[in-house]
Amino acid sequence: MAEKMKGSVEQLPSGKYRLRVTVGRNANGNPKRLSKTVEATNIRKAYVELDKWIDYLEENGYEDLSSITFKNFYDNMWKDQAKHNLELRTYHEYISIIDTRFLKKLGDKKMIEIKPYQIKDIVINTKRLDGKDGDLSRKTRKRFLAALSNLFSVAHNDYRLLERNPVSDVKLPKVKAPKKNIEQPYSITEINQMLTALDYDSTSDKTKAIILTAFITGAREGEIAALEEKHFDFKNNKIYFEQRIVLNDKSYMRVDGLKVGDQRILDVPSDYLEFMYNYIQTNVKAREQLNIDPNHKYIFGSVDGNFERPTSLYRNFRRFLEKNNLRLIRFHDLRHTTASFLLSDPNITIKTVQEHLGHQDYRTTANIYSHALEESKKAASDKFGSLLNKND
Repeated sequence: MAEKMKGSVEQLPSGKYRLRVTVGRNANGNPKRLSKTVEATNIRKAYVELDKWIDYLEENGYEDLSSITFKNFYDNMWKDQAKHNLELRTYHEYISIIDTRFLKKLGDKKMIEIKPYQIKDIVINTKRLDGKDGDLSRKTRKRFLAALSNLFSVAHNDYRLLERNPVSDVKLPKVKAPKKNIEQPYSITEINQMLTALDYDSTSDKTKAIILTAFITGAREGEIAALEEKHFDFKNNKIYFEQRIVLNDKSYMRVDGLKVGDQRILDVPSDYLEFMYNYIQTNVKAREQLNIDPNHKYIFGSVDGNFERPTSLYRNFRRFLEKNNLRLIRFHDLRHTTASFLLSDPNITIKTVQEHLGHQDYRTTANIYSHALEESKKAASDKFGSLLNKND
């Protein structure tokens, strides 16, 4: 007879409650647990939700995790978990992908029996749903795998249902595609032209502040849009990034944390901070005149405490480029320009640039900016060459 399920309730800082249920034991005798987060007005009602969940799990045979099907896990575990781990837009996109691409073919299969070759077969043979001719791009198919990988990662990492995420063993065949015209980051010459144009009298302080912040920090648009006065440490020459502006369900909102990690602290030049201090003072004086004190004092937002949309930063940047006859690049390409600029110096390590940009893995930095690393290697070689020439 299966062991009677037991559960517990934990109140979270957000005011919600995390339910945990023991659904059996593994081969070593350690308990297997499931968890999910629920909303309840008080802890007593949270325990009512716990009892309902235990009844459901027992009725559906969840004491044996090996019997859980893809559809059961997707509907009753992943959706609850992913809602708290993914941005809302990504969450709904993944649901759409799983519903239309995988649920029909994998729904009745047991999670532990789904193999990489089955996943690969579905992804490779999937067709367009819009009725148009042509195959889906490799990028689109990789997005399908990303959605499915997230589901299996939850099964592996959070529920210990699987020994390994099967999607990690799926390799899509490479497809030769027409070369896209991708804008290169600014060269040193173009960087100097941009900085010179920033000093023109016709360039507003706001435009200068936006572009200097993007170039010096290499931060993402949403991170820059979310910067507040409190994030500038003028005494120690530091900037703190700890929140961002994201698009969810067609509207923008501020969220805590960054794309990777909770916080990033950067050392920045004192000349830049001196300019930013003076720029911030104009906002301080404007609030004093209006006699307002908003909760959020965004650097690039409105005086009354509303943030600037990331898309507005790009429009401001584009107008600046067009006005000064500079090569058009995306606002995000300023981040690439920062990385290439730093990596072109052989004295600056990949690890330093990784931390500056906020990449989780140094290999991401190395792969994206391999061209800059090649230039760095050449510069190092030239350095040795010039030394040897002096000795001739």
